[in-house]
Amino acid sequence: MKAREIVELINGKVLAGENLLDEVDIKKAFAADLMSDVLAMVTSNEKDVVLITGITNSQIVRTAEILDIPMIIVCRGKVVPKEVVELSKEKGIILISTDKIVFEVSGILYNKGIIPTSINVS
Repeated sequence: MKAREIVELINGKVLAGENLLDEVDIKKAFAADLMSDVLAMVTSNEKDVVLITGITNSQIVRTAEILDIPMIIVCRGKVVPKEVVELSKEKGIILISTDKIVFEVSGILYNKGIIPTSINVS
């Protein structure tokens, strides 16, 4: 599913990466507020994962960058600081905000065919 379609489905607001919405194809998702869980568990070899979170600090972008996650959705209507938006633009990562909660965004995407990402379990 193209990133643009996801934005429409969740009534999202594009904060960064507008130019990438028709290029990024999302097939998998992972929802977490602990970036250490994302780093420890998520595999994104095909650059097709969206990170769904309620966190607004720069760690979301740094985590996405490390794992080649091309898209982040910040939920619960949280305001994303300008420096995080700028970092996302600099790193070429789509950053979306939505008023919906994490559970609702996850459900919407799952119902539209987005599957859970593979996780590394030790």
